[in-house]
Amino acid sequence: MEIHQLQYILEVAKHRHFTRAAEAICVGQSSLSQQIGKLEDELGVKLFERTTRRVYPTPAGEEFIQCARRILAEIESAKQCMDAHSGVLRGMLNVGTIPTLTNIDFGSIMASFHQLHPGLNLNIVQEGSHKLLELLRLREIEIALLTLPFLDDCRDMEIIHLAEDEYVFVMSETHRLAKRKSIDLSEVANENFVFHKKEQSIYHICLQACRQAGFEPKIVCQSTGNSISFALISSGMGIGFFPKEDVRTTRCKGIVSVKLTKPIKKRIVLAIPNSTYHAPPVVAFHQYVTQWFAQSTGDKFNK
Repeated sequence: MEIHQLQYILEVAKHRHFTRAAEAICVGQSSLSQQIGKLEDELGVKLFERTTRRVYPTPAGEEFIQCARRILAEIESAKQCMDAHSGVLRGMLNVGTIPTLTNIDFGSIMASFHQLHPGLNLNIVQEGSHKLLELLRLREIEIALLTLPFLDDCRDMEIIHLAEDEYVFVMSETHRLAKRKSIDLSEVANENFVFHKKEQSIYHICLQACRQAGFEPKIVCQSTGNSISFALISSGMGIGFFPKEDVRTTRCKGIVSVKLTKPIKKRIVLAIPNSTYHAPPVVAFHQYVTQWFAQSTGDKFNK
């Protein structure tokens, strides 16, 4: 068993296609197929089922893929540890983030961190909070900034609170409630809603808020993009919940935001898998972000 064979396995699992996997890692398809076949012979099990249209892992293949991810992660971690002894952090740091971090200066955080560690290659993965937690558990990313999930059990994660944002109602400026200063959730029980996707924490947080107010929201559309949702709301398709900071910075015309009488808030947190050991780049990023927000909070307090 060789390291490059493990890398080939992960690429085929990712692309579910030999040709696309070979192109992604710049090797010939025949070479990739031969190496995987050689590994299957060595292990005595079939790792992939092959059809004329696609490739998919066998049950044994699924288990081996998880092992391969862990092995390659440990190898990368070992390299990073040795780099840390020389005083320079190198390699890849995979950072997950939710799509909307308006009230967090994510760009400045990443840019200033990279200035301190120019030898690191930062790979930013943007997904919903539930997907980011899944990627953390699969070790496909090392650390993530996300919204604390409403339903997910995070006991296997170290969670550090960074910031919070309040949700507001967004509606067309011609809506019957557009001129109100605040709205109780029960007042919109019969409205059409433009919601976020289920893989986003905001979906579950707002759904639960509606249920606690005594109704099931009539969801007529779902989208992960605020600009699309705002355009639909402006056209009168429905109303929706959105973080206050996102609405404040939008340039979409024809919409207004109204506060909720009973505020709904989302917590932005830094999540990292519980472990007795993390690679030096992960530790450095964890400490940097924590200190950044501690300093930010102190600055606000002193003003």
